[in-house]
Parts: sequence; structure tokens; C-alpha cells
Amino acid sequence: MLGGWTISGIINGHSGFPWSPQICPGGTVEYPGSGIGCIFPLSYAGGATNSSDNSTFEKPFGNFPKNAAGPEVYFTVPTAAQLAAGIPPAPMNIHRNMFRGPGYFGNDVQLAKAFGLPKLPVLGENAKLDLQANFYNLFNKENLQNFGGADSLVTIGGAQFGVAQAGLAGRIIELQARFSF
Repeated sequence: MLGGWTISGIINGHSGFPWSPQICPGGTVEYPGSGIGCIFPLSYAGGATNSSDNSTFEKPFGNFPKNAAGPEVYFTVPTAAQLAAGIPPAPMNIHRNMFRGPGYFGNDVQLAKAFGLPKLPVLGENAKLDLQANFYNLFNKENLQNFGGADSLVTIGGAQFGVAQAGLAGRIIELQARFSF
């Protein structure tokens, strides 16, 4: 009963998935004839913090504390005249995936034990019962979902700028039993 247990684990951590700032005023800004609806800002003025801690992404403007004054504090937004004249110049210091989202830390553990069964005519010589328990996010650490969707683009401005909109799964326990003969 006490011998033959198997314990294995996985520790996974990262500093957060990258995301890119974009501007979508009313969702209708388009370069003439291009079909593009959202654009990069013209430039980034700097001054944002670089924390990937969950507490940063639980409050509005977490890494952008001066954003309550408007996105212009950090980003140069193209004017209507620049948009009407065609595609504005390429961003000077804006690039794709230049910021990081919420960090992630998870620990998964597996506990397993195989019990041999007595030799019986019906079961055969090598009958056994395998019991296994998988614990995902064992310590129930809060992990936030990266914002920006699959393309990692985040619209700047607004009251929820920089706030993670959902959390990832909490602790999950999975039990398995397998009988083999």
C-alpha cells in the first residue's frame, strides 16, 4: 500500500504574452481604399511601467497610470487630416508586440499508483488496477487571461484600457482509474 507511488510535476511560468497598441476611433477609421479599420499610433512617448504582475492588470491603466488624461499622454494619435491625406507615415517607435500582458505561473502535479491483482483464471497473471490523480493549478494561483484576443492587438484609451477581462481556470482535479488484464 505504501510503496510504488509515482509523483511527477510540471512548473510553468512566463512573463506575459506580448500585445500591440492600436487605435480604432469608433471602429470606423479606414485608410482610403485600404479596408484597414484600426491603425498603430504614430509614436510612443514612453513612461509606461513594465509590470506583468496580476495586480497591475486588475485595475484600469495599470501600466499606464497617466492614461486617465487620455491616450495622447503616451501615444501620438493621427489627426483626421492625416487620415484624409492617406496612409500616415510609418510609426516611428511603435512595433508589433511591444508590451507584455499578465504573467502566468502554474504548477501541475500527478500522483499515480498501480495495484497488482491476485492471479485468477478470469483475470490472468498480469491483472492490475492503475489509479491516478492529476492536479492542475495545484495551489489555485490566480492567472489572468491576456487581453487583446487572438491577434494581440489592444485598442488604446477607454476606461478599461490595460485591464484583463477574464481569469484562467482555477484548480482542477482529475481522477482516473484503469483496469488491465
